[in-house]
Amino acid sequence: MKTFYSEYVQHCMRFYARHPNPKFRSDADKLNWYACDNAMKGFTDKEQEILLTVYREGDTIPDNVYNLSVALDIKQDFIWKLINELERKVAKRRKLV
Repeated sequence: MKTFYSEYVQHCMRFYARHPNPKFRSDADKLNWYACDNAMKGFTDKEQEILLTVYREGDTIPDNVYNLSVALDIKQDFIWKLINELERKVAKRRKLV
């Protein structure tokens, strides 16, 4: 289920996944990037790679989840569970919840 902070966190994670060494244009960008970075540390290396792939690809998040589940032969529910956990962690770090 989509939360009120899902779109915001997706925006933050897309930036994070695509810019491993960013040049920040604002304090908010910096805080968002570090919130994502800290949240990602709570996942295994394999889980991190799954999450980064979901946000790095150019398609929609649901399409990326589907494509990745097919490519890795894992259930979409597993990926969505990771995404929900990540979104909550980032939202907490950004004081949205």
